[in-house]
Order: sequence, then structure tokens, then C-alpha cells
Amino acid sequence: MKLDAAGLEHLAARAEELGLLRLGAVRLSHPGFDPSRAALDRFLERGWDGEMGFLRRTADVRKDPSSMLEGAQTVLVAAVPYRGEPGGVARYARSADYHTVMHGRLEGLVAALHELLPDAKALICVDTKPLLERTAAALAGLGFVGKHGCVIAPGLGSYVLLGSILTDAQWCGDDAVDELRKARWDACGACTRCLDACPTQAFEAPGVLDARRCISYLTIEHRGPIADDLADRMGGWMAGCDVCQEVCPYNASSSREARVPEGVWLPDVSGGPRSADPVVLAQLGSSRHRAFVRDTALRRIPRRSLRRNALIAIGNREGPISEDEEAALSRADADDDPQIRAAATRARSRRG
Repeated sequence: MKLDAAGLEHLAARAEELGLLRLGAVRLSHPGFDPSRAALDRFLERGWDGEMGFLRRTADVRKDPSSMLEGAQTVLVAAVPYRGEPGGVARYARSADYHTVMHGRLEGLVAALHELLPDAKALICVDTKPLLERTAAALAGLGFVGKHGCVIAPGLGSYVLLGSILTDAQWCGDDAVDELRKARWDACGACTRCLDACPTQAFEAPGVLDARRCISYLTIEHRGPIADDLADRMGGWMAGCDVCQEVCPYNASSSREARVPEGVWLPDVSGGPRSADPVVLAQLGSSRHRAFVRDTALRRIPRRSLRRNALIAIGNREGPISEDEEAALSRADADDDPQIRAAATRARSRRG
């Protein structure tokens, strides 16, 4: 069972109707995956995964995704762009949960695949499935991997989310990219704005990230106390970080909005935008936390971590402590959790 160029073109048209852009295909046997497999091994050998044990547990599957779907030969990859305001909470997390949105759209694409190839097996992969998705996207022709490690889709920039479908249908069209190096940061030229702007200097080299120093990792994945030397550099970020993308020239296009059909954007979260005020987030109780993260990707962050992050953000502000901030810190001073109390103590120390 084969998927040819005409079939992919048909699926791409259907994908856009479903809210998926730049559909591409790449065979799992493409040699361009080899450098990324080796890079994953080096990343884990150096311990840069920190507390993300799932990366180590799923490393073999990530390098050979056919073990998730017997007979898998091809990955179909599509992108969904997102908007969002800068600061405090990463842009993607200010919208509806992309896992749910993209899974629903990809279900429609699987249906279209079955109309084209009724016997094809398919598995939807959205972030939580172990797949080298950025490499797959680059090799499938969606864009290139920038020096910040994100996929840059020409005309859309790097504010895009990826969704994939594994299938046992054989892609028999031409390779969109012959070698991975042609899908990496050649188009970045001599620019190093993303590397230079990283507040915690998490990049060891272009595309090489020590996740343990990354603000996104620290605010989302790291569960313990955050060392002062890193906390001091986190600024006001409480859930993810967009700094390396905010400075990227590919995200400065004034025509981006016009390139995207309105129905394609990652939709707004139900009930309107959620607060990015650290004073509010530092005092979240259980019920308010559930309401804050509901239907967003912020569900990944435990209440304790979100409060810790907010207290760090309060400590990183300038000037004397305000009345509202004092109320938040006093509440944290009396908390049963030593990590919360320590974050409040740090904030007081920094703010005098």
C-alpha cells in the first residue's frame, strides 16, 4: 500500500480544511533521522534531561517509532500556528490545550487517509507520543530547525505546534529534504540572537540545549527548589519561556496573520485569557488552580510548582514590596510546604 505525491496533495488539501497547515511526509527509513538519534543519545549521556525521565524510558521507541505501530513506514506531519501575548506564561499555553485540539484535527485527517487507503493503519502522535517530531517535520519539508531548536516554518515562524500520524502506508514520493543538515539552521546564517538572549545561558551550541538550565524546563518539569543563580535569571516567567523565539527575526513578519486562515489558529481558551499576574498565581488554592489550568497545556504544571514560580517572579521584580505582594508573601510564609516558604524568603531578601 503506497502513498504517492497525488495522494499527499489530496490529504494536504483536506488537512487545511481541518485546520492543519503544511502537511508533509517522510519515510521512517530516511537517513536524515540518524543524526538526531545520535544527538538524543548524547543528550541523555550528559544527563541534560534532568527530571524528564520519560525521555530516557522512551529513548528506544523515539529512535524507532515503528514499535508503536507494527509495520509503520511513514510519518505525516502538519503544523498549527498560535498567537498569544508575551510575558509570564508562554504563548502556546495561553490558548486551548493543543493536545486536544490537534488530536481532534488529526482524527479527521486519519479518516481522510482511510478514504484514500482503506487498509492503512494509523497512529496519531501529539507531543506525548515518543517521536523525533521536529526532525520529521524538517525532513518532511515543513521548515527547518533553528538554532533555538524549534522548527521555523517559512512565513509562519517558530510559533507553531506539530502533530503527526504514523502509518504503515509507504511514502513513495520524492524526499522533501535529502540530508538533515539542509533542514537545520543554514537559513539562520550568522544570526545568534536566540542563543545570546537566553537568560540562563542554556544553549551549549546551536541546537544543543542543556534542558536543566532552560526556563521552560525549570517552570514546567522541575519539581524541586530552583537554585538561586537560575531563579535570579528567570525574570517574570512562571510557565514556559518564549525569549529565544521573541528575538528570532523569523517571528517578526508583519504578514503572518494574513498567511493563516482564521480557522487554523489554535483557538482561544474557553472563558477568555487566564491571568498572568504572579500575585494571583502565588496564592492559588486547589479549586482555583484547577480552574486556571482547565482546558490548557498548563495542566502539566502542579499547583505547588506554579506557586513557587510565581513567588520567584515576585522576587525578581524591582522596587519595594507592594501591599498586594506582601499579602501573597505572608500567605506563603505560613504555608506547610518548605519549598513555598523558601521561595517567599528569597523574594523578601531580593526586594529588601
